[in-house]
Amino acid sequence: MTTYSNEAVLEALRRVQYRQVPWARRPQVFQYLRDLGFMDTVRQRTVAPAPGFHAPVDIAVLTDRGRAEFARLARDERSLNWTAQRMADYVADAVVQSSDEAGQSGL
Repeated sequence: MTTYSNEAVLEALRRVQYRQVPWARRPQVFQYLRDLGFMDTVRQRTVAPAPGFHAPVDIAVLTDRGRAEFARLARDERSLNWTAQRMADYVADAVVQSSDEAGQSGL
């Protein structure tokens, strides 16, 4: 299984937040983040100045979980420990476990 750094995950989430990535041209990290439930795709109509048919494009978008994870990593990026954390392997298990605990505390 391919692993990604915290920095790579943060940058991918940042790009998706600004809707800059058509799904057909996505980096490999995007499928990993989609499998984690951090992003999905939406169909976006294309607007072109020329007449004729312009096929719609699937664009990557963040889910609620993805926005929460982006906020967490962005907060970590501003911390003093980011230099050490940024190249460390991203661990999704901690994210899933912490979101599960948050969901259980609301019951």
